[in-house]
Amino acid sequence: MSSSASRFHLPSLRFADAGLERRFQEQYFRDNVGYVRSAHVIAIGAWAFFALFGGPAQGHESRLIINLAAGVGLTSFSLALTFARGYARWWHWEIVGLLVVGSILAEVHRMLTRHPADWSGVVALMLILAFAYALLRLLHPYAALGGALAIACYNVTRVLVQSPGDVGLVEPDIYLLAFAVIGTAATFALERFARLVFLRERDVDRERERADALLRNILPEAIIHRLKARVPGTVDASVADAWPDVTVLFADLVGFTEQAAHMKPNQLVVSLEDLFARWDGLADRFGLEKIKTIGDAYMAAAGLPKVRPDHVEAAAEMALAMRDGLSGVSWPTGAPMSVRIGIACGPVVAGVIGQRKFAYDVWGDTVNTASRLESTATAGSIQVSAAVYERLRVKYLLSGPYLVDLRG
Repeated sequence: MSSSASRFHLPSLRFADAGLERRFQEQYFRDNVGYVRSAHVIAIGAWAFFALFGGPAQGHESRLIINLAAGVGLTSFSLALTFARGYARWWHWEIVGLLVVGSILAEVHRMLTRHPADWSGVVALMLILAFAYALLRLLHPYAALGGALAIACYNVTRVLVQSPGDVGLVEPDIYLLAFAVIGTAATFALERFARLVFLRERDVDRERERADALLRNILPEAIIHRLKARVPGTVDASVADAWPDVTVLFADLVGFTEQAAHMKPNQLVVSLEDLFARWDGLADRFGLEKIKTIGDAYMAAAGLPKVRPDHVEAAAEMALAMRDGLSGVSWPTGAPMSVRIGIACGPVVAGVIGQRKFAYDVWGDTVNTASRLESTATAGSIQVSAAVYERLRVKYLLSGPYLVDLRG
């Protein structure tokens, strides 16, 4: 994604890219909904505390009605809404409404008890604003709106209902507005930090995906998970398994050394890359695991790291497709391409070796047999072991058994 899409729109801080903004909003809600619920619980406790201990005795009944019935009741209802389906789409507006209602309830209590508008009311409003700026995790435009509406409601009730002993309007507003400006600036800074963290985490996730994609080109998916979960230095740190029955396939290009001597380096690399890309596609198609390439040789295995009962048949189908796929294909020199293939089945040991340029490899007599069968096969043939012959002879057309002298 371009850097321009990640830019902030000032003063809203919204991302230029609508999709990115939507993902941030969703992530921000998931990260902060726990804080929002905790703030509700604290607010319920505060309403209850001030209902019981927050004022003179002559207003006790009104205080109980306003703080317990209205304050605790509405805040509890708001807390229940945080668990509602779809709350993430409108939670900011609901919190802003709760702040406004809270400020109105505080002033209604003052009017019912005929208590003068002294500095205790200003402090109460500051406590409400503190919830908006610090605990309720509102994005800064909503926090600023909620604070402005709460202060506006305070001033409206001050004008409508005046009592002897009221403090003036100007001095409390100076403190309230200063508190609101500082609080809004704090929410602005916190939101900007949250957006920067979101972008960095997105970049880290993208780099992790790229790294995982590279690993998947080197190692099987199941092995990657085991490598990530292992603890270095422990007995289980090594990734190795014994497989009692798998099929190993080796393929080698006939006459490669002679052809390479007559090709330019880029021609050689392009030819091998194109061929191995085809064979990689066949491995995916037939469900074999590519193990490695050694020069012009290609090694794959069926039946690991996922067990499958038809691993011999899968290897046979891939071998036929590899051989038949070279029909009509030529080297850059004009000479026809040809392959010889060896297949053996049986037990192997497979695992990851290396600390830096690590690789998933397979060892055992089955591997050696498949390699020797490939090296002694004739051009264009698929030479298989006796065990493979016994499993395939019912469904496939094979020549009769014969003896091959294999080194080792």
